[in-house]
Amino acid sequence: MMKRTKKLVVTATTSLALLAALGSGTLLATHAANDVSSVGQTAAPTTATTAGAKLTAASASGTRQDYTVDYRGAGQSATFQKRTLGSVGTAADEVNYVGRGTQGPTVSLNHGTKAVVQGVMGHTYVHWNTGKWSVTAVTNNADQTGTPTQFAKQVNQQLTQQDLPSNATTGAVTVYSSTNDDAGGAQTNTVKWQSGKQLYTVSGQTAASTVKLAQNSDH
Repeated sequence: MMKRTKKLVVTATTSLALLAALGSGTLLATHAANDVSSVGQTAAPTTATTAGAKLTAASASGTRQDYTVDYRGAGQSATFQKRTLGSVGTAADEVNYVGRGTQGPTVSLNHGTKAVVQGVMGHTYVHWNTGKWSVTAVTNNADQTGTPTQFAKQVNQQLTQQDLPSNATTGAVTVYSSTNDDAGGAQTNTVKWQSGKQLYTVSGQTAASTVKLAQNSDH
């Protein structure tokens, strides 16, 4: 009886060890399958070209739920990021959508768009809404290359040429006319949108390329 008991214990121990090894292998395989190593595994586009300047995906990292794609080219850089948050509400709050109740003088842009103009701390903000998106075009008042309205029209023109991501429940575009402010600090252009618990963020050094990357992610 003692020999039989020892044999059963050995057999059970061997079986548990085998199951543990198999389980570990399955876990590792599942984790590896969830990893992101190329742009093709993401919702991000491979390239974005605006006014002859081309950005190309250089690297991708993270998991299917949370990843980052880095872009390089034309003397600039950009990123496309996906984050999965704890709730739909949290993801929506991160977008920083600006509603239609914004107060201020109005200005007419192209394509029949009406926008609101506000001045804050040396900058002029031209804001408008289109569908489920809010758009804010920011101009440094020290920038002599054009007026706030001219810049807002350029942004609006680009947005009418190609749709922003259709999977967005809500989204916000915030872009700057200059890559630097009057204090020499870098401005970050962003396009953010929420889809369920997912928050997508495109960040770049120029307004046109940032918007183009977001637009291309839908195709």
